[in-house]
Parts: sequence; C-alpha cells; structure tokens
Amino acid sequence: MPHLPDVSDAHRELEWNGVPSTPTNDAQPLSRPTVKDPITARSDIIAVGGAEDKENERHILWEFFRRAGGKSAHITIVPAASGIPAVLGEIYANIFQQMGAASLQVLDIRSPMEARDPDNVEKIRFSTGIYFTGGDQERLAEVLAHSELMEAIRQQWQRGQTVIAGTSAGASALGQQMISRGYSGEPPTPAIVTVKTGLGLLPRVIIDQHFHQRNRLVRLVTAVAHYPQCLGIGIDENTAVVIQANDVMEVIGLGTVTIVDGTQLYSTVQEAAADEYFRLHNARIHFLPPGSRFDLNTLSPL
Repeated sequence: MPHLPDVSDAHRELEWNGVPSTPTNDAQPLSRPTVKDPITARSDIIAVGGAEDKENERHILWEFFRRAGGKSAHITIVPAASGIPAVLGEIYANIFQQMGAASLQVLDIRSPMEARDPDNVEKIRFSTGIYFTGGDQERLAEVLAHSELMEAIRQQWQRGQTVIAGTSAGASALGQQMISRGYSGEPPTPAIVTVKTGLGLLPRVIIDQHFHQRNRLVRLVTAVAHYPQCLGIGIDENTAVVIQANDVMEVIGLGTVTIVDGTQLYSTVQEAAADEYFRLHNARIHFLPPGSRFDLNTLSPL
C-alpha cells in the first residue's frame, strides 16, 4: 500500500506558509564531484530552532546552502524524523533546487535496516551538505543512531567534507543526549522531560527548539539538571546556531538562543519523586540575540 501523508500531520510538521509544491521529478540525481583531500578540521554544523523561513528571505536556508558550497553544493535531505517524509523531502528539495544546488537528493529511509544498507551509505559519499528535517527526534534516532549511514555522515563531517544541519527534531537529535519527550510551560519536576540518546554529533550539548514560542525554559533546565555535564541550548523559531570547528557558536536568524550552563549547578532532581518539585541552584543563563558568539570550550560569550 502506498504511504499517504496525513493532512493534519502536514500542517503540524511543515511549518510553512504557502510554499509552492512543485514537482521535483526533474531534479538531477546526486552526481559524483571531484573530492579534495580530506582536511583535519570538521565542517560546520547548524542547529535550527524550527519554523525556518522557507518562502521569503530564507536567511537560514541560504546560510546552509552557502556553507555547503553554494552553486557547487551537493545536498542530501534526510526526512527520517517526519511522519510524512515524502512530502517534507519534496518541499526542501524544491527550495534548494530553486537556489541552484549542483545536485540534490532526498534520502527517504524509514528503518534501521535501510540505514545499514550499503547502497544508502554510498548515496551520501559525495554530499557537501546534509539537512535533517523536523518531525519526531525519537523516530530519527531510532532509524539512524549507531548505523553505518550515521557513521559515514559523522566521518565526512569530521573530515570537513560535509556541512550538517538539522531543524526542529533534526536539531534536537544532533546531541549525544536528546530531549525525546517533554512538557512545555510546566513547573519543575523530574518527569517533565525525558532524555534519551541522540545521534552523538555534539556530545556535550542538549538542544531544545521552538524555545520561547513554546515556553520550554523549565524543561531545558530540568534536562541539564539530569545531565549537568551537558550545555543546554534553547533555540527560538526561525533562528539557528552555527557551530564551527573551533567550537565557537554564532547565532543567526530572527530570534534568540538561550544557554543553560550547569557546571556549577546543584539540584535535587535525582532524589525527588517524578511528580515532586525539586530544588535547583546556580544554573547560569545566557540570552544571545542574532550576531552573538559563544565559546563552547570556555562556556563564555565572545
């Protein structure tokens, strides 16, 4: 039976306004460009807070496109987080085709078996940019984590060959620890957030998205209380952080980024019952508007 998208899911997941749904059957398949010698510095990684502008200025998408090589970019879209991957993949394919990518493809994988398939691993070998769409971060991690495909993506990123971006659920999954479920606008109890293993590209951070729009500060602070060795990064909609090889992070887009530093944090989150309020002290909070830069090594603004 063909996989048909649910219309209500489309409205929830696509987060766009009037993007034309033009066919992409004439899009060029991913070609095999000449690859330069691997470099030691890893590529940039871009975490997007969701609802990025897809039809007007497209500032964040243009920035990903530029860093992936511009007109020479070979882009792979991975909609594995989505419940409607064919629909969402087509929307992003249209956008990057309009921008003028040299080649693009939608890698529609829906199971761990497909993520282990050598043919799918081979398909991303010459990608200069990989874009993880939104949807459900737990679904994305279940499909990709610890797979041959994810390991190939990681190696290309570490060699400086492939820029990686993720939006919404795709951003949350970038960390080693990942908020998989949670409640917005709730008081602090241990049970308001569930943290699981993500894709592991950013081992020392926990990313939350749609941040101020969905009132998620308390759940991010709670996640950091559970994992104080991780830096909490809350990203507003139509906002992104660009993390460079030197671990300097820059804020782009129209909203703000909230940093939760738990290195000096004390809490009773481990002792409290699931529905009991817990005590927390000494969490450091930073609010970073567009253009701000933050050093992930020193945990300080620049």
